[in-house]
Amino acid sequence: MSAERTDRRATLASLTGVLALVDGGFAAIGLLVFNAHRSGHLSAAEAATFTLFGASAAVGAVVMLLAATALARGPRGHGIARVASGVAWLRLAGVIITLVAIATAFGSSAIIGMFETVGAVVAVADAVFALLITGIALRRTRHG
Repeated sequence: MSAERTDRRATLASLTGVLALVDGGFAAIGLLVFNAHRSGHLSAAEAATFTLFGASAAVGAVVMLLAATALARGPRGHGIARVASGVAWLRLAGVIITLVAIATAFGSSAIIGMFETVGAVVAVADAVFALLITGIALRRTRHG
């Protein structure tokens, strides 16, 4: 294996690790919003999408760590990349289903307000971005 290919793998794995840290930060934001709801500063409808965002980001951090591990291992990490991709697809489905459940349970105002819409859009965008990253991991680990 050439040094250039090894460097590229290490770079991709490192960048994916940074994305795992970003998802960890997003999860912390979701936790802050949930704590604001518990202390009575936000209603359940206001906090619902950001709570979803935080929970989804926690799963996203695990997906990104799996993808980073797969990228770092190269062809030996293809199985890990497949698991990461499967979890990423399940995460996206879970986010979409949960947004529908939030809208059904709390009404459309739970996803239409500015604060609520930002939480919903970022949760979906983060889940789609994870699909992109795991797809890259699948392609990069398929062959040597």
